[in-house]
Amino acid sequence: MVIVLLFSLGSTSYACDENQSNDYVTQILFGDRAVARASDDKTRMLMAALYLCSEQADNQGQDKVDYLKQKKVAGVPALKDVNIKSSELFVCSHLYWEYEYPASKKIRANRKKVLRNTVNKIFDFGFVNNIFGSSKGKCDSFAAFLYYSHILADYLEDIPEDTEVIVNGNYTPVFTDKDYIILNNDVPKFTNEEIARAKTTSFIEYSSLDQDPQNRAGVVMASIGPDTLAFVGGRNMPIEKPTGWSSNTYPGVVNSTPPYLFNKCHLLAHSLGGKDKLYNLVTGTRYMNEKMDHEVESKVKKYIEDTQNKVLYRATPIYKGSNELCSGILLEAYSLDDNGASLHFNRFFYNVQPNIVIDYSTGDNYYFDESKIIPFAVLNPSDNNRDFISEMEKHLEVLFEEQKKTGTYISMKNELNAIAYEARATLNSGKSDIETQKTLNKCQREYYSVLRNYIPKLLEREEFFNKTFI
Repeated sequence: MVIVLLFSLGSTSYACDENQSNDYVTQILFGDRAVARASDDKTRMLMAALYLCSEQADNQGQDKVDYLKQKKVAGVPALKDVNIKSSELFVCSHLYWEYEYPASKKIRANRKKVLRNTVNKIFDFGFVNNIFGSSKGKCDSFAAFLYYSHILADYLEDIPEDTEVIVNGNYTPVFTDKDYIILNNDVPKFTNEEIARAKTTSFIEYSSLDQDPQNRAGVVMASIGPDTLAFVGGRNMPIEKPTGWSSNTYPGVVNSTPPYLFNKCHLLAHSLGGKDKLYNLVTGTRYMNEKMDHEVESKVKKYIEDTQNKVLYRATPIYKGSNELCSGILLEAYSLDDNGASLHFNRFFYNVQPNIVIDYSTGDNYYFDESKIIPFAVLNPSDNNRDFISEMEKHLEVLFEEQKKTGTYISMKNELNAIAYEARATLNSGKSDIETQKTLNKCQREYYSVLRNYIPKLLEREEFFNKTFI
């Protein structure tokens, strides 16, 4: 069973770009030595060949062809003999390694040949391999390993790295399967002075829009009581847009009408007395906006209405560097009349929308349809029902044949098996498509971490790799 997202979308699916792919693949190959090895000629050759095999489209990549010919890689075809249209990229070069592209078996074979021959040129698996290529053995499996590592990079690009930020001095984990994280046991970090002041008066304090690097909203702090809620009026949203704004819609992905990805998201909710002004607004996903309301804002409002007591409240947008979009919002709340006994929140909400890739530096976004490439996991994989996990496992076994009984390989295999079990189990769990995809994203991230931890150690013990890179 393949997870199929039942969406009809007009936007184009993208893979991660060349630099992102190279970063992930070199991390898997070299671990902590990836940066040092990235500029090595042999690493550059591998990445150029991987590009021509997995990423090339629309007549791009002549520099890669010229570079590999300069390095005397055998049998490098002309660019026209590997070229495809970008609309063909996934179906030609993101399914299983042995796949023969029906529209042009020759082009598909040429793309694989470039990668195989480059692998053999670097590691010298033998003259025959170098002249004719090889469809089996370590040469082929190392080429396939690089190919699948690129596909893993595509999966990971759907995971928002910019959600790993510093909140109250600690790093938040990158978003995978949790809509928000609870900090400090859900106890907010208000000072005694802030609490004492809030008990005596109601107030709402906004930060000025930052001028460097751009007009982004900042911290909002408020002491809210029944008197505050009594003055909540109708909405009057500004024409101006908060930083990172776009009006893109995603029918079937975003559950609103119209299905806008982004909301003008109030830091202090309008229902709690927050103003409809830019200094109280950030560009936030519909997904985050709903989660904040459900988990904190509506509960604070209900508490005040039910008890007629006051709440100290703070909303802090967390930006990474000069990004236009915040990575998330920290919401803190504290019931003042009983020193937090009845109500206390300290939660960081991720500014994400499952299945949508967001560039936090600009707000650009697109839909990444994983159903168009080899699925990360399927139930009961077979030659007629392949998935990434089983295909990668097949080539790892060939690549590390002599190390299969070592503790390093066994530990890696056990950890990958655990990830495979969780990924396949979620396909049969009855969860929604979004919840299932979140679990798969978590599994993909963990799979990458396991490879990054073990593959460099295993490769160091392989003679072909050791004599080339160690």
